[in-house]
Amino acid sequence: MLTALYRRAADGKGRYVESSLFDGALAYQSGSMGESDQSVAALAAVGLDRAPTTEGTRIVTRSFRCADGEYVGIHTGAVGAFGRLMKVLGLDDRILPSESGLDLGVFLEPHQVPILTDEIPEIVASKPRSYWVDELLKADICVVEHLHPTEAFDTPQVRHNQMIIDMDDPVLGRISQVAPAAKFTPPSRTTFTPAPATGQHTDDVLANGAGWPEPSFTASSAAEPEASLSGVRILDLGAYFAGPYSSRLLADFGADVIKLEPVAGDPMRGFTVTFNVAQAGKRGLAANLKDLSVRRAVRQLLEWADVVHHNLRPGAAERLGLDYDSVRQINPKAIYLYAPGWGATGPFAMRQSFAPMLSGYAGVTYEVAGKYNVPMPPVAHEDPGNGLLGAVAILLGLLQRQKTGTGCYVENPQLNATMTHMAHIVRTDAGEVIGAERLDPLQLGIGIFDRLYETSDGWVCLTVPDPDLQAVVCKLLDVSIVENEDVMANALTEAMAKRETLALLQELKQVGVTAIEPAGHHIHALLNDPEQRRVGRIVEYHDSNLGNVREVGPLVRISDHSASLHRPAPALGEHSDTILAWLGYDEFEIAELRARQVVR
Repeated sequence: MLTALYRRAADGKGRYVESSLFDGALAYQSGSMGESDQSVAALAAVGLDRAPTTEGTRIVTRSFRCADGEYVGIHTGAVGAFGRLMKVLGLDDRILPSESGLDLGVFLEPHQVPILTDEIPEIVASKPRSYWVDELLKADICVVEHLHPTEAFDTPQVRHNQMIIDMDDPVLGRISQVAPAAKFTPPSRTTFTPAPATGQHTDDVLANGAGWPEPSFTASSAAEPEASLSGVRILDLGAYFAGPYSSRLLADFGADVIKLEPVAGDPMRGFTVTFNVAQAGKRGLAANLKDLSVRRAVRQLLEWADVVHHNLRPGAAERLGLDYDSVRQINPKAIYLYAPGWGATGPFAMRQSFAPMLSGYAGVTYEVAGKYNVPMPPVAHEDPGNGLLGAVAILLGLLQRQKTGTGCYVENPQLNATMTHMAHIVRTDAGEVIGAERLDPLQLGIGIFDRLYETSDGWVCLTVPDPDLQAVVCKLLDVSIVENEDVMANALTEAMAKRETLALLQELKQVGVTAIEPAGHHIHALLNDPEQRRVGRIVEYHDSNLGNVREVGPLVRISDHSASLHRPAPALGEHSDTILAWLGYDEFEIAELRARQVVR
């Protein structure tokens, strides 16, 4: 929607925008959705239908039960973190640290695998959670507490980030709820009010609606459609997924994105599918930003960019001269998007952040586990959520610049995006948590007419909010309607178990009930579905080494948009020479930079 508004300011045309719940689900799962002819053949050769997990590699990314019954998440994705964890746990004599610290994707020796799978949980279970949080923070390892829904509301970094709104609700009284996640400087003058009662503003809208001002724009003379974000230029200094996914989403609609990464490469390059999803559509420049020889190029790119983005740890951008104040002196019109883990400032600003650990902090891992259960990994986590948030924030900044002519600073911490995933939950002054823990202990659903049921040969998932249709379902299945929900659930479960899936789905469809058979693990089928190719959700391109490659494409359709061919993520330094030549470096300068490994 924001993309269409941005383009309307240039050509004066309204547009039709379409997305769906299905597209939203794909956005959250896209980091694992991709394949190539080569990868399919390799899996088939060893009898697998899907890529193996990270088990057996030099990475720890999971939750552990501590001695006090609390849970903690640990992630060693940062450079050197795996070796530091082994040392804290007293295992560094059995799994030696790597010299480079680049452990992602490196396999363990077979005899070392049980150390990670069996011994580490036993070691963590020997001490309380507070002990492990203190020790691992001292070692600069990503460690995050699992908290119940709304527990994070009272934590110092969440309050420092102004992520909680306290307001008076006419029905619930004084409540606390999640605030908007992206923070702008200068801040907006928004006044937060509780949800309106039905028809609360009807008279005001009817009386004053006709007097609202018309939008203003400068109409373009362009006759042919062009890419909706054609002319938008983004310098992306981010790494991993949560930050760079923002600019990838905008590259899908024509933004010119240059990915500037270290000569060693983005640490996520070891995870091909995830990296490709976050970096598709970009041009790649690999350079050592600490070398004075490339400072000229960096300054020119900052002058060129409409948007400068990064998710470096606090202090790193300042050391490189890429902080907001430095960039603003060079380019006062730039939109500066910073996506730190916990926040640019505050008591936890220097803590490491990796998905899905912050989901545990926000309460998501308890929310998806079901009542009374231990926390479990989220079905969708903060990395794509923060990318989506960043794309929205960039577009809001560009729209504001169209009105004011000035740039702005936008901060969208990963913590804030994670809190947004819990925005359906509020807490009253009396401490009552409303909207949480609705999922049943078996994780089948949140009500007898909004859940999964097992059939004689599979499963069906149905959602029937209408009481009249609920009665139709009961009549169809010969189930009596009673007040006791447990009795009803048991009766429906027994009735469903006697029916075959396809026949039941057909009967439910005929009476107007929404139901579907869960697809199971079907990434390969989805990536090769002709209908998904037709609408552009799935794209395919040819790679000289991998054969045909299939991955998730644009998840929004916009009218009067000239879509360009899907461009895969750049190889490391793929466009370095081209970009440097464009910036005025001659072939001798470029050769010298390459010889000194300042540029790759």
